[in-house]
Amino acid sequence: MTTLTPQIDHVVITVSDQLNKANFQYQKLGFTITPRGHHSLGTSNNLAIFSTTYLELLGFEPQNANKVDKSWRFANGLTGLVFKTSNADELYQQLVNNGIKVEGEEPRSFYRPVELNDGTLADACFKTVRLDPTYTPNGQIFFCDQLTPELVWRKEWQNHPNGVININQVIIEAQNPLSSIKLLEKTFPSAKIIDVDGGVRLKADDKYIDYLTPSATQRLFGSSLSKANNDQDRKVALCFTTKSLSQTQQALESGKIKFDLQNNTIVVPASETYGVVMIFSQL
Repeated sequence: MTTLTPQIDHVVITVSDQLNKANFQYQKLGFTITPRGHHSLGTSNNLAIFSTTYLELLGFEPQNANKVDKSWRFANGLTGLVFKTSNADELYQQLVNNGIKVEGEEPRSFYRPVELNDGTLADACFKTVRLDPTYTPNGQIFFCDQLTPELVWRKEWQNHPNGVININQVIIEAQNPLSSIKLLEKTFPSAKIIDVDGGVRLKADDKYIDYLTPSATQRLFGSSLSKANNDQDRKVALCFTTKSLSQTQQALESGKIKFDLQNNTIVVPASETYGVVMIFSQL
């Protein structure tokens, strides 16, 4: 078995039945949004593609509301943290052998047709391995085996008016960060975990996953945070690298988006993004 190393593939922002409005709002935030995709599982999505990661707006169209598995439904906001794998079948067995509870008896296979800029359609195919949902009641952590990456990371979708190049950090609010991060520590035994102000951090290549106490997230983001529905762990913030902070500011101003300038970063409140604080910093 290969050594598991954490690499962020994408993040999921749940928007439920608000896909059209969310699509428009994220364009106002300065993201280039892909055409609507429709999964074989009943969900639909729009994406913002970056250099090695992407952001997924996940919801459902009204006619498909009854097709969506209830275990994939969450309150709107940042609900999914997704890691890369190049072999979902091997990964599944490795997680089971390491005592990690996973969903289902095998990886889950599905697809969605992708509309390309030349008007043609092709099926993007995936295999996913999801950690047992009981680990993360307010969302999900899973692995995605991108079987057709050439249909996702396309150059024509990677140029964003707000200048964003990549996701560089995911922030999770936890009552007990040291206890909560043990799930990732057990999933990635070789990963480096360090103490940070207000919590703990797991390094995922050149990116970070921080578990911070509610007092720490309140200190950092204050009223920009979304309201917690319970005291379980919740993903509250995304940090992006942009090639130009002035470009980001210009895009947000053009979209009439509320934001604050703080210590050479731009902070957009959760009220503007369907539930997740967004922090932009220059490369």
